Amino acid sequence: MKKLLWSIFLFGNVCVAQNLLGKLAVFEESARVFNDMKYNVDGIDGHQYLLDEWGTGKIIINDSIDAVQSRIQLDLVSGEPIIGNASRAKKGFILRDKSITGFVINNTPFVRIAKEKFTEEVDRDYFAVPTLSDKNYLIINYNKILKEPYVLNNGYNDSSELKKKYVTIKKYYILTKNDTYVNVKLKEKYILKELEDKKKELKKYIKSNKLKLKNEADVVKLLTYYYSI
Repeated sequence: MKKLLWSIFLFGNVCVAQNLLGKLAVFEESARVFNDMKYNVDGIDGHQYLLDEWGTGKIIINDSIDAVQSRIQLDLVSGEPIIGNASRAKKGFILRDKSITGFVINNTPFVRIAKEKFTEEVDRDYFAVPTLSDKNYLIINYNKILKEPYVLNNGYNDSSELKKKYVTIKKYYILTKNDTYVNVKLKEKYILKELEDKKKELKKYIKSNKLKLKNEADVVKLLTYYYSI
């Protein structure tokens, strides 16, 4: 009986995996033609992507199935992951399927977090997580915006400066006791303000362990301690 149940379980998981991966393959076929990866555009410095070229990694389906990818990228303007097309170097398709719960690019993991988990409005679906803990106590929002060129009042700008430019914005969020994420600067006073209920214990821990809270690893250590007491 146990062998029968185990066989059914394995068969069920295989079918789910095949169904989801097949779904992605169909989506790729319909989407590949309209997404052209452009890293160089006249009049613009930089590009909208996380990396300067395709990365490698995997996509995670329903928190349980890993699908290895030889070409993966992240659009930091829209916040959407992109999978490369094997036969066309500069073609890809955007992953918008809700079954995608995370992905990894060049060893950096990104996780999907519900927008209602944040104390402020966010426009991302995926957030980077430092690989320092198995808990998502600290997450990072990477975003890019296109800035207009700065024009001097006297009008004597160098022509090379009169370009739009992509600028990266990096925002940190920590998980609070209310199980929601709040945006903080990586400074002791701002972090402790959000963890006020255990401030005394945390200050002792910071001092005894010589933590520097501008450092991501030290912030994760502090949050791990916070949730342990």
